[in-house]
Amino acid sequence: MDGLPTTVRDEANRTVLAEARGSAQVDLDAWMAKEPARFQTMHQLNPNTGGEVDVPVTTPESEAAWQKWEAKRKELQGRIDGMDAIQNRYDDFVGDESTRPYLLGFDNKNLGHAVVSIGNPDTADNVVTYVPGTGSNLNGVDGLISRAEVLQDQASTTDPTHSTASIMWLGYDAPQSLVPDATYDTHWADNARAPLSNFLAGLDTAHHGGHANSTLLGHSYGSLVAGETMRDHPDLPVNNAILVGSPGTGVSHAKDLHIPADHVWAATAQNDLVNMAPPDAGPLAPLNPNAYRHLFDDHSAMYGTDPTSDEFGGRTFKVGNGHLPGWDWKLMPAHSQYWEGDSLKNMAKIATGGTG
Repeated sequence: MDGLPTTVRDEANRTVLAEARGSAQVDLDAWMAKEPARFQTMHQLNPNTGGEVDVPVTTPESEAAWQKWEAKRKELQGRIDGMDAIQNRYDDFVGDESTRPYLLGFDNKNLGHAVVSIGNPDTADNVVTYVPGTGSNLNGVDGLISRAEVLQDQASTTDPTHSTASIMWLGYDAPQSLVPDATYDTHWADNARAPLSNFLAGLDTAHHGGHANSTLLGHSYGSLVAGETMRDHPDLPVNNAILVGSPGTGVSHAKDLHIPADHVWAATAQNDLVNMAPPDAGPLAPLNPNAYRHLFDDHSAMYGTDPTSDEFGGRTFKVGNGHLPGWDWKLMPAHSQYWEGDSLKNMAKIATGGTG
């Protein structure tokens, strides 16, 4: 459906969403009926009274079976929660046209996919497309859409004279873990290149009255998706690239993204553990001392050249340091803090045609 008007896509995909939600509920109800017994009642002697009492106990086999069932239950419920989070955007919408949600893509296949725009990209002066990274799936789509919402709001504050549409593009299956999924494995990004390219070209086709100022924003592994897509599609209708918390983009230099190097922006928070990711030095890279040379030469990354380094040839912008690892019991809190403070303000400046 790439290239069709946003309003047409939205109507069609909302129908798909409703159908998928109903089907998912049927699946969950059927699974709930299969809950295995986690506990068994055992008669034991009460040492205080001398009588028998019923005590619930579990066996390794029953616990394993229940845990497997519970994992599937959480997965099914999580997908329903994700669908409800999308639908709630419509049910609770009270803003003006600039913040109206549009569902540009949806399915419940594999990890689940959703493309949501805040504002109409067909008529917006600026369009920013955010590609999320490791751990992204339909279950967690609420938080991903929220990032698009806060960026759209900040862009409207930064440049109230021009309209901005902010898109969350989860049109691919993202790696679900740092190790081993996202470590030295590009196949997730490889499979996303064509869908993302087609989507961006479709936005350009459907835009009214010429081209929008288009920005591609890649976060975490999503920056590799963005980088590979721009690398392999030289005529992609993208004016600016923003790369945050990036493990590398699949290229050695900003010019390899086929836009002017001064339109390629990157930033990584000081406390973001992605800074510690060693470049690919073979299958045992984490154990190879040479793999950590990037901590001293400031230009190597897991997937090519660190886009925040001078060697990459792009531009950098200011972000906060972020919280230290372990804050609020999170391993990498700083890796998720780019949609606040200076980082958010500077991304909005770039997306609206300014400088960070």
